Amino acid sequence: MRTRGAFTLIELLVVIAIIAILMAVLMPALSKAKNQAQEMACKGNLKSYCLAITMYLDDNDARFPTPDKCYFSQWQAYPPESGLSSYIHVRWCNDDLNLRNHPEYAGPFFRYLGNAKAFICPTFKTLAVRNSEDHFFVADVARLRRYRPWYNYTMNAYLGGDDERLNGVGNTRVRKISEVKKPWNTFVFVEESPLVDTNYNISGLNDTFMVPGSDSMVQGWMSRVGNDPRLVIPGPEGVGAFWDVVSGFHNASAANLFVGKGNCAILDGHVEAFTRAETFPHAYPR
Repeated sequence: MRTRGAFTLIELLVVIAIIAILMAVLMPALSKAKNQAQEMACKGNLKSYCLAITMYLDDNDARFPTPDKCYFSQWQAYPPESGLSSYIHVRWCNDDLNLRNHPEYAGPFFRYLGNAKAFICPTFKTLAVRNSEDHFFVADVARLRRYRPWYNYTMNAYLGGDDERLNGVGNTRVRKISEVKKPWNTFVFVEESPLVDTNYNISGLNDTFMVPGSDSMVQGWMSRVGNDPRLVIPGPEGVGAFWDVVSGFHNASAANLFVGKGNCAILDGHVEAFTRAETFPHAYPR
C-alpha cells in the first residue's frame, strides 16, 4: 500500500485559493486597524502640544509664541541651510535641523515639547515623499543633504507674533489667549499635509505655521459671507484657494487623500479632527 506523502496540484491550488480569500477579507480590516493606530498616535502627539502651549502661556503672561519661530530661534538661515533658496520651506524634512539632534537651533517654545514622543504623524511620514507637488519643496528638495521628514504639526499663524512680516496677518491675529473669542473651538497647532490640491490650497506643509490667507484675503472672504467665518470654506464651491489647509488623509480613501480629516490641538486642551473645509472657522480667533 502506497503512503501518501505530498499534496496534489489541485490540493495546492485549493489551499492557495483559500489563503487568497482570507487575505482579501483580512487586509482591509488590518489596514483600517493600522490607520486607527496611527491616528491615535498622532492625537497623542498633539495632546503633548496642548500641554506645552498651556505651560508656555502660564510662563509668558498668556502671550502666544511667535508662529514663525515656534520651533526655531530665527527666521534667517542656519549654516546647514547654505545653498537652499527657500530654506524655511523645507525645514520640516531637513534632518540637519532636526531639533532632537540639534537643540542649538531651537526657539524658546521648543523646550516645552520635551515630553512629546514625536513631532510628526506616522501617516504623514508615509505620504511625505520627494515628489510632493508643493512648489517651495520642489525648488529645494534636490539640494537637501539629509532628507528626513521630522515634523508636520504647525502653529496657527493667527495666534501670536509681533512681526508684521508674518504674511500680513497683523489685523487678523491676536497676541494673548484672552483675545481668542472661542478657545474651545480654535486650534493652536494643526497637522498639515504634504499634498497639494491647487483648487483648495496652493502649498503643502512648508514652514512652521499654518496660514489660510492674509488680512486682505480674510477681509474679502468675510465680506462675501456676511462676516460668518463658518461659511468661509476653500475651493470652487467656497471662496477660492487658501494658502494652507488642514490635512485630509485620516480616514480618507486611498483614491482621494484630501477628503478625510486632520488632527488639531485645541486651545482648551483637547484634540479634535477637522476637514479642510473647516480650516478657517477653527483657525480664526476673532
